[in-house]
Amino acid sequence: MVTQTQTTMPATEQPAAPTQTYQPNVDICDLGAEVLLVADIPGARASGIDVTFEDGVLEVRAAVPLRELPGRVVRQEYGIGNYRRSFRLGEGFDAAQISADYKKGVLTIHLPRLAAVRPRKVEVKTA
Repeated sequence: MVTQTQTTMPATEQPAAPTQTYQPNVDICDLGAEVLLVADIPGARASGIDVTFEDGVLEVRAAVPLRELPGRVVRQEYGIGNYRRSFRLGEGFDAAQISADYKKGVLTIHLPRLAAVRPRKVEVKTA
């Protein structure tokens, strides 16, 4: 999904800053002890990505720098914009242990569950 806030300008001018905000597509995997969130955020730099977790809400923001193109731009179809998405996860996660890495345009966030809420197997004994 895209939320656009762009203005009309001649095709030969580039905006001073990204004018669109994109919601990155994600895959979410439940691994039992943790939840893995994988988001596509092409064009961002690791230093421009901000991941926060507060009051059970995970928020991802990523700034994407403008693309430098040589010469006069005649037509520009590729949208440059920042990313923002949030997820309500609840309180069952260990905020101090959340980690993230960014490689080749893909952000991977590890959300470990608190030990008290992790699924566990109960052994069934015979009488």
